[in-house]
Amino acid sequence: MTETVRIPLDSQQRLLERLLHLSRLNTDLVLLTGPSGAGKSFLAGLLAEQSDLLMPARLDARALDTNARFRDTLLGHWFAGAVFDADDALYDSMSRLLPGGPGKRLLVVDNAPWLNEVLLQELAGLYALAERDRPFMLLLGHADWAREVRRQLDDAHIGPVLEVEVPELSEEDRQQLWQALGRRPPADAPAVRYPGDLTGTMEPPMRKPVYQQWLEQKSVKILLTALILLGLVILIVSLLGGREPARSGPVRPMADTALPEPAPSVPLVLAPEPAEPAPAEPVADNAPVRDWPAAPLPESPRVDTRVADSPDDSDKERVVIEDEVVSRLLQRERGKEAPAVEPVRPVAPAPVSPLSVLMQKPAGRYTLQLMAGRERSLLEPLAERHRLSPAWVYPRSINGQNWFVLVYGDFESPEQARRAIGGLPAELQAAKPWPKPFGQVQKEVKP
Repeated sequence: MTETVRIPLDSQQRLLERLLHLSRLNTDLVLLTGPSGAGKSFLAGLLAEQSDLLMPARLDARALDTNARFRDTLLGHWFAGAVFDADDALYDSMSRLLPGGPGKRLLVVDNAPWLNEVLLQELAGLYALAERDRPFMLLLGHADWAREVRRQLDDAHIGPVLEVEVPELSEEDRQQLWQALGRRPPADAPAVRYPGDLTGTMEPPMRKPVYQQWLEQKSVKILLTALILLGLVILIVSLLGGREPARSGPVRPMADTALPEPAPSVPLVLAPEPAEPAPAEPVADNAPVRDWPAAPLPESPRVDTRVADSPDDSDKERVVIEDEVVSRLLQRERGKEAPAVEPVRPVAPAPVSPLSVLMQKPAGRYTLQLMAGRERSLLEPLAERHRLSPAWVYPRSINGQNWFVLVYGDFESPEQARRAIGGLPAELQAAKPWPKPFGQVQKEVKP
C-alpha cells in the first residue's frame, strides 16, 4: 500500500530514523517485525535509499530456496567479479574477500522466516568480523518467528539480537494518509491499524486501464460488432461453397445369383416313455427316433475290473466306479463343517504421519512447532497420547548435533495456526508452540 503511493508517515519516519541510528552502532542484527501490510518492506526500501552504508543488498529468502543460491547472490552483489565457493560458510568467504573491499555494508532480507537454521547462524556469526567490516543486517518477519530466533541465537551464545516492532498508525497518521489519497474515510470503514488495511477501501475508485476505457467507447463497439458479423458471413459462405453435390450415376441391376435350396427337414417324433422296460427292437432305416430307455439303478455299488482294450496300456487294469458312489462321496464331503475363521481386527492408524506426506505439503502453508528434543522416542508417545493428527516428527541438525522436532497441523496462515493453539492440551501449550511454514520445515529435514 505505502510502496504504491509512497507516503512516509510520521510514525514511519521516526522508526526510519531509529534504524538509521542503529546502523551506526554496534548492533548489527535487527529483526523488524509486524503483521502483513504493516509497511516493513517500505521502511526497508527507505533505509536502503537514505543509509550511507556500502552496497545495500536486498534479498528475498523465499525466492532463494537453497543456501548456495543465497550465498552466491549476496557475495556476488558485494564482491562483483570475485572468485568464491557458494558452498562455503559466509564467514569464511567474507574473511577472504574483505581485504580487497573493506567497509560496512547493508543487508535487508525479506520473508526472513524462510531462512533455515544454517543461514541464520551464518548471518549471526558475522559478528566475529572486525567492527568496521560487520554488515548491518535487517531481517523482516512476524513476532512469533522473531521470538524463536532470539531464543535459538541466545542458546548458541551468538551476539546480541534486537527486535523492533512496527507500531500501529496513530490518528494523525490516518488523517495524513486519507489526505494524501484525496479521499475521506467512509462512515462504515473498519479501524485502520496499518497502511495495508486501506487496500480494500482503495480498490473501487482505482482508475481503469487505458485499453478498457478505449473498449467502452460507442464508436469502437460498433466497429468491432461490424467486423465480427463480417467475419461470420465470410465463414458461412466459405463452408457452403466448399461442399460439392453428390454425383448421381445409373443404378446397375443386381446380378442374378442362384441361391442354394434349403435342405429338407426331417420331423422329430418322440415316443411316449414306456411304463416298464421293454426289450430293444430292431430299428429300420426310416424309423422315427425314440428315447433311450431308462435303466434301473443298482441297490449297491458295483466295482468292475477289466483289462483295457487299448494297445498302449494293455498291461494295466482300469477301475470303474458307478455314478451313485461318486454322488454319495460328494455329499459326504459337503457335510463336513468348514473351520471357523477368526475375523481380522483393524489396526488403528499411527498418529505420527510419514515424512513423505510432510515433504509434499505446499510450502506456503503453516504448521505448529510443538517442541524439539534429542530423543525421538519421547516425542512420538506424546503425539499418540494426545491423539494429534496430522503430526510429524522429523530429524534435523543443529550445530552438528541430531535433533528431532514435533510439528502438528496444516493451516493456511500463521493467524489460523495461532488460533489453534488454544485448543491444545495444557501440557502442549506450556511448550509455547509457534507457527512455522512448511517450506522452512522441508528445508530443515535432515536427509
